[in-house]
Amino acid sequence: MRHERIDPGHPQQNGRHERFHLTLLEAMRPPPPTKTAQARRFAAFVRDYNDERPHEALGQRPPASAYHSSPRAMPSRLPEPDYPVEAAVRQVRSNGEIKWRGELIHLCSALAGETVAVEETADGQWQVRFFSVPIGIIDQKTSTLRRCASAAPQRTEP
Repeated sequence: MRHERIDPGHPQQNGRHERFHLTLLEAMRPPPPTKTAQARRFAAFVRDYNDERPHEALGQRPPASAYHSSPRAMPSRLPEPDYPVEAAVRQVRSNGEIKWRGELIHLCSALAGETVAVEETADGQWQVRFFSVPIGIIDQKTSTLRRCASAAPQRTEP
């Protein structure tokens, strides 16, 4: 698996994922009247999507026909990142912020509870990363996080 970041408001950068959301949304319209009915319809969608729907990339076979479970066990929690001793390590608060030089910088609420590294780059900027994934550069004038070139989505041809 590879982590991919897309620009906010640019769903076309991840068309496969967005297309799945559209398919799911269409399958759940109109919304069922109760949670039980919603759960039943969602279970039917999952069964159809995985077990019956042919997939062009799989030679018109359903995805379940190509699935096999991994022999590797999933850890219950990610291992702690091994950041260099010179990195400033910060824990992301429940609201997605870190404290940096007396200021609160919003990173991402999805990282709440995780540790990130803040490291000075060769040109004197401060880059934030989670494990080896660059999150962005701290803009010291505005105390905000902006994307850095190395955090831009990387496209690979199919």
